[in-house]
Amino acid sequence: MPNKLTGVKKPKRIVWGVITILGVFVLAFVVLKIATNDPSPVGHWRSSEGQQAYEQSYAEAMKLLPSPARTLDISTSYGTVRVYEWVDDQTNSADPIVLVPGYSSGVPMWESNLPDLIAKHPVYAMDALGDSGMSVQTVAINNAVDQAAWLEEVLAELDLTRVHVVGHSFGGWWAANYASYYPERVASLILLEPVFVLQGIKFEIILQTIPASIPFLPKSWRDKSLQAISGADASDMDLNNPVIRMISQGSEYFVRHIPMPTPFTQEQLQGWKMPVYIAMAANSPLHDSEKAVEVAKANILNVQVKNWPGATHSLPMEFPKEIDTEILQFIEQNSVK
Repeated sequence: MPNKLTGVKKPKRIVWGVITILGVFVLAFVVLKIATNDPSPVGHWRSSEGQQAYEQSYAEAMKLLPSPARTLDISTSYGTVRVYEWVDDQTNSADPIVLVPGYSSGVPMWESNLPDLIAKHPVYAMDALGDSGMSVQTVAINNAVDQAAWLEEVLAELDLTRVHVVGHSFGGWWAANYASYYPERVASLILLEPVFVLQGIKFEIILQTIPASIPFLPKSWRDKSLQAISGADASDMDLNNPVIRMISQGSEYFVRHIPMPTPFTQEQLQGWKMPVYIAMAANSPLHDSEKAVEVAKANILNVQVKNWPGATHSLPMEFPKEIDTEILQFIEQNSVK
């Protein structure tokens, strides 16, 4: 049945509940590294069997998306980045959009948003380097400079001189971090429920993620932790949905080695000169959206910010048409004429 508040069918709501949960698992990375005693400096799969299971689910999840015009594996100084391109004769003269996913989500997270966006603009979506997905990290990513550098190398290789960068959740931090280091390539910056950009994550959420982040704990413990954060029950978590399965397998079988996001300072926010659109969710469990809106208005020079009533951290999935409309209008206002 549709959710009364958002009109979103329950399976899709659960998909985004899982994405939200797994997106904050990285906050327990210190615990995980100590517990697993993993010396590797790069993200990697725990086993070939786990990788194969994940890749099968990923392939099924990608079938839910419009078929890309090209699939690219772009070499960078930090590894190979998987990029999908959507462009045709009707859109190739428009400004390109770059989509940056949240942790554990990968390109399939944009399923509901892609049809609207690719109808108007060339779109490039990628699996983040150092995270689960089809990108392959080979060199350590040690800090914010490194995290911006690999994305710059990808966009340079694609010969994209001016792009509208869209990021969700931790992908919002990645996008904002990139814009801080390479503002000359950013026509506009669009952040959907970003974390660690306007404020930190609530401490109680960090505590709730820890049991679900340690692979050797009993599965029942991890399930209870997931349910406490998402509000889902066990039957919801067992839905035979390839996106849920992909994200769950990525969390279980992939070991991430990427640094914790560095919170943005007032000086960084005040230094942005590009147009910025920010969508916060009034019911997000991760942070205080009202305070985030206040911080944005007080510090960002050219900002359009909205606190969406009734929305959770799953904002792009809960209100895809409405969000897509605002993104496209914002891009139109800030495109090169």
